[in-house]
Amino acid sequence: MENLPKISRPCSRRWLLLLGLAIFMGYLISVAVIHIDGRRSAAGGETPLLTDFTSLYAASMLVRQQPAVDLYRPREMYQASLLAAQAAYDGKLSEKQARAIGFHPWMYPPTFILLAIPLAYLPYQIAWLAWLAVTAIPYLLAMRTILKDQSFWLIALAAPPVFYNIMYGQTGFLTAGLIGLGLVWLHPRPVLAGICIGLASVKPHFGLLIPIALICGAHWKAFWTATVTVIVSAIAAGLLFGADSWFGFIGTLLSNMRGFEQDIYKWRVMPSVIAALHLAGLDFAWAGRGQMLAAVLTLGAVGWAWWKQVARTSVPGLEAATLCSATLLAIPMVYLYDLMLLVPAIAWLWADMRDRGYRKGELLLLAVCSAGLIGLREFGATGPMVGVALNVALLCLAISRLAEARRRVKA
Repeated sequence: MENLPKISRPCSRRWLLLLGLAIFMGYLISVAVIHIDGRRSAAGGETPLLTDFTSLYAASMLVRQQPAVDLYRPREMYQASLLAAQAAYDGKLSEKQARAIGFHPWMYPPTFILLAIPLAYLPYQIAWLAWLAVTAIPYLLAMRTILKDQSFWLIALAAPPVFYNIMYGQTGFLTAGLIGLGLVWLHPRPVLAGICIGLASVKPHFGLLIPIALICGAHWKAFWTATVTVIVSAIAAGLLFGADSWFGFIGTLLSNMRGFEQDIYKWRVMPSVIAALHLAGLDFAWAGRGQMLAAVLTLGAVGWAWWKQVARTSVPGLEAATLCSATLLAIPMVYLYDLMLLVPAIAWLWADMRDRGYRKGELLLLAVCSAGLIGLREFGATGPMVGVALNVALLCLAISRLAEARRRVKA
């Protein structure tokens, strides 16, 4: 694409930083207004506003005083959730209001408990802010390493999934950061890359396609380092919390998967293939088949993008973008905050257009897909369908540019 127009280098200009900060401040203000309104409604006797961070805080409170295996027992976890809800509102909720929060099962493996424990030693609001701040460190480092210029601020702070992750107090920063660092360090620092990828196993389903990519790309040092990291962290969690914690986690996996069939999940905030097909009118069986087909197709896409036989014509950034966007299409359990994994993919695509140029419509497509993510929550039942469509468009853009780059090098 040497003769194609390139993104000019305003990447060093201060306005990119200012624009990113302005949008990020808009996110913070919006989240603050939502939470203030929630506290005002709760003070008036209405159902309190509680986010996913409540279950994380509840888990930290429970493990502080009870065996970790109780996290996987619905009754104990529900009681801990009531205590966490009261902590979020300084103990001012009525019993009816606290019970209105419902039950959020603990779906994480015991290795994740290591991250949750410190939160119980902090007041709820401070713990929420600390969680977001600490998990943002690997995310910002990954984005800075990918982009290497001031465009890092714009994309890292202004990407719409950032809003969802802050709003829910979730794990998006951590997942995007660890996987992003693992992929960007594959060539220069394979051991560190493997450690980051291994640590990302605290969200194990996000690693579905990563071993395929590492094997196809012959990144053996990173592959074995990641494997050892996973094994060591699993053993450490077992020693600290007891083997029963692992049995509890494994025992809940099947019931969590049955949750799709029992229709207990919030489909409208799940931009996954299975949710999109189900909300489009398909029953669970056919939606599940569609999800399996998506997994097979994305596995093929990742295998093609990473296959070592084309290593001499590889474009690591586009290969990583393919893997990140394909992962979110391959797995059924995807929520709005999980779209944080698309932000590194967007950054790699932007960097490739900046450095090698872009074809007509590609820059506009990237901008539309990036900005369109902000409206998914407001689209209601069509939100997951729009989210999947935008994700597919990003995946196709990465594959198209990768195929073109390889064609030109071979020519």
